[in-house]
Amino acid sequence: SLYNMHNCNIIFIFKDINQLINLIMKKVFLIIAIVFTTSLFAQNIVHIQYRYVPTENVAEFESLETEYWSKIKKNAIENGDMLASAFFRLYGRTDDETKPTHAFVQVYQSFEQFEGQMKIWNDAEDILGFNPSLASTNSLSKTLYNDTYKLIAELPMGEFKYAVWNMAKPKDFNGFVNENLNLWMPYFEKNLGKEGARTGWGILARIHPKGKDESSVVTYDHYKDLSSTLKSLSPMDVVSDNEVNNILSKSKMSKYDPDGFRYSNIWELIELIGSPQ
Repeated sequence: SLYNMHNCNIIFIFKDINQLINLIMKKVFLIIAIVFTTSLFAQNIVHIQYRYVPTENVAEFESLETEYWSKIKKNAIENGDMLASAFFRLYGRTDDETKPTHAFVQVYQSFEQFEGQMKIWNDAEDILGFNPSLASTNSLSKTLYNDTYKLIAELPMGEFKYAVWNMAKPKDFNGFVNENLNLWMPYFEKNLGKEGARTGWGILARIHPKGKDESSVVTYDHYKDLSSTLKSLSPMDVVSDNEVNNILSKSKMSKYDPDGFRYSNIWELIELIGSPQ
């Protein structure tokens, strides 16, 4: 009948509208996801320079860096040429000249700011009041390599004295990152600064150099004292509770990164200037 035909047309129209609405919603969610991902990855550029310093040169090296070269970095931060700078020494130093004993971390707001980093040193003589070559630490140390990363995400950085850097090369980079952001980051944030817990956390993606032997991602944890730092690495002292067990039940990290962290080490903070946040 015409009545039934009319009802059928209405049903088909409603089906088309529902399909249209579903299509629009999918597009909206896709746009939101793209915007979120873009804003998430549109973060700071982190440059790390590793140095080897012989035992007999450590005291002089650290003194020159903190007394003189930190002034130039502070000036750069005040002038808006850099966000932050940190100076670390490796916990449990090595006498292997191919392994670093110290690290300089410099944080920039963008690729453009990073590209213009050389101007930081242009006014060194005016800032120091003497020829900067007189305070050079190049003869006291050996530069081993430079790594450049982009910050993916970071929790607010509280007071810390030690940092654990975890190097990984996951088979599934996106899976590794997403699990860290969606499963572990909320848990870390909830417990941030509690007794013995980390006071800061972040994850970096390697930009340069890249190769088969290089880690593609680094996570880092900050702690107030050495005992908390060591406990975090001890398999016998892992804290297990319902919340952690729930996270582990959802984890697919054995699939994303079956080999686990390739290398983890502890760095002691000597000096921090500015703030990356």
